[in-house]
Amino acid sequence: MTIIVLILSILLGTVSLVIGYSQGGASSYSLGFLLLGGIWLVTHFRKWYWFSSIALLLIICGAAYGVWREFPTVWMLLGALGGLLGWDLSDFARRLSYASPMDDTRNMERLHLERVGIVAALGLGLAILSRIIRVERLAFEVAVGLVLLAALGLTRLVIGLRRN
Repeated sequence: MTIIVLILSILLGTVSLVIGYSQGGASSYSLGFLLLGGIWLVTHFRKWYWFSSIALLLIICGAAYGVWREFPTVWMLLGALGGLLGWDLSDFARRLSYASPMDDTRNMERLHLERVGIVAALGLGLAILSRIIRVERLAFEVAVGLVLLAALGLTRLVIGLRRN
């Protein structure tokens, strides 16, 4: 089941960037993103798991560049989300290959996919919400407090997910 979601995540990440760049008028980069997705899939099946980190970096940089160039933001967000999911699921597939036959791998997969799905949905929802709600003036102290609160919350979330 993880492999299906991994393939869909990689396709989501690369195809979203292809669509976003094409709509933004930079369709010459589209072939590069399709090629990146194909290489990522091939390297995963060859068990070269180190490539997923490089692919994540390229997809995040591509999405950030697209946002900077003011391409359609929703496609850039979906591209970054697909890249992050693909990277996480590639690492999870690697770790799952080390599981013993006695482990309940189906339950482990189900739990991981549930957690990743919840985090992805919340992240995408907050990203879209940040595009809708505009705050014109915010005191520096309030902004620092919000950043610290977000960092604390993310730290607690990561610690909680690593325990399970």
